Amino acid sequence: MTDGNADMSRRAFLTTAAGTAAVAGATGAAAGQEGGGTEQVMVGPGGSLVFEPGTEEPLQILPGTTVEFVWDSDNHNIVVDSQPEGANWEGHETIENTGFTYSHTFETLGTYEYYCEPHLSAGMEATIEVVEEISTPEPANVPQVPDSAKTLGVATTFAMVATLGLAFFFMKYGGDYELEDDE
Repeated sequence: MTDGNADMSRRAFLTTAAGTAAVAGATGAAAGQEGGGTEQVMVGPGGSLVFEPGTEEPLQILPGTTVEFVWDSDNHNIVVDSQPEGANWEGHETIENTGFTYSHTFETLGTYEYYCEPHLSAGMEATIEVVEEISTPEPANVPQVPDSAKTLGVATTFAMVATLGLAFFFMKYGGDYELEDDE
């Protein structure tokens, strides 16, 4: 293989790799937007009277997502309080104990509210929102770099470049000077 062919094959390889990565990324993003995944909701985790997630903040899912409800404590059920028109979620009204699982695939966009009948007075209720796109909140605690640190970084970079430049100059052009003898 000649150098010209080696360059050509490297170029072809890099072009193909970049194209493949772009297609894979686009496919992954499209698959992520289509839903069809699985989410898990713990029913009474650790004996607490909540659905996790769902009680504190609504669980957001995409259409076609299957939610698996897993009982982590005893004497709970799932009673559907409200759901979008045309949705077919019936919940699971039979009281079950630790280890029981129940699944449902949510297809219809909208808000689904449900509760545990024996523990409704204790606030064991939750919400699932089936949305077209999952919203991600902005992080609140992103650190900011102070201006003085930026200035110090620029000055340090300049000093390093200057030192490397001088080192190169002395290595390339020498620095051995003959000393004259005073005799």
